[in-house]
Amino acid sequence: MSENEPITILNSDRPFHHFVAGRYTAKQGWQHQTTTLNDNYELIIGVKGVAYLDVNGTKHELVRGKFMLVPAGATVTGYEKSDVDVEYYWFHFYPKDRVATMAREQLLAALDDRDRLSRIINYAILPAEYTIDNFDNILASANEVLAISQEINYTDAIMSYSVTKLALQISNDFINSLHRLVKENPKARLIKDWIRANLDYALGVKDVAAHFDLNYRYLSQLLKTETGFTVENYIIFLKINIAKRLLLESNLPLKVIADRAYFNDEKYFLRLFKKKVGVTPTNYRKNYMKGFLVTGNQPANKNE
Repeated sequence: MSENEPITILNSDRPFHHFVAGRYTAKQGWQHQTTTLNDNYELIIGVKGVAYLDVNGTKHELVRGKFMLVPAGATVTGYEKSDVDVEYYWFHFYPKDRVATMAREQLLAALDDRDRLSRIINYAILPAEYTIDNFDNILASANEVLAISQEINYTDAIMSYSVTKLALQISNDFINSLHRLVKENPKARLIKDWIRANLDYALGVKDVAAHFDLNYRYLSQLLKTETGFTVENYIIFLKINIAKRLLLESNLPLKVIADRAYFNDEKYFLRLFKKKVGVTPTNYRKNYMKGFLVTGNQPANKNE
């Protein structure tokens, strides 16, 4: 994210009005057509490949895990053809209340000032671009919104609340990432990064403690203070997120997913997933894989 681009502040006391949404895919060589939004905003979440997007003269590379907010009235154009297949989610909506902007430095200062932070606590705080921290959860929420859009609903309010919830989840992820950037213990960040890089079937608390030459009780307390997870639960959290992503993005059988998410035993994986997520892997896949697909051979909507 460019530090010079303003951060958009959207009042969420009343839900945003959902306009249209979809999941867009295109083959290698695709380039976004030049379009201009009217008075609606667009949330974009990169899922696959690279989309080269110019928004009001600022160039962005939309890749997997990247979020973009396109403001009302913006002109979007593709400044380069994609060199691989592309996939992203898009959500158009209208805010019902006033929209404000804030400089990045102001937001960082507000994070250290409880009074200032309380004034924007009910707002969706969205940057022009950033890399989503908890991508698997945001992706699951995006799929849920698309699934709801395919249901027969007697009122548009259901979709409007769903899109507002997604925007607030992205906002929360963004604010948490800034908190960690400013507040997180450097040692805890190093430990988390090492666990992610060395995740496998057998990785346990004592392995992590041995690598960092720390008492394993102290290690777990340090990580719990910074993340809310003990080392053991953080490892499980990462494995479950891998499984969630594979359930959403593939048709792989559960046995293969368990193996690729570093679970030695399929039955243990099924029990643990149900305990942590609240539904079985099969139902999780059914619930969130109903999003509709728009191909690059046809316009996703008048703004695509």
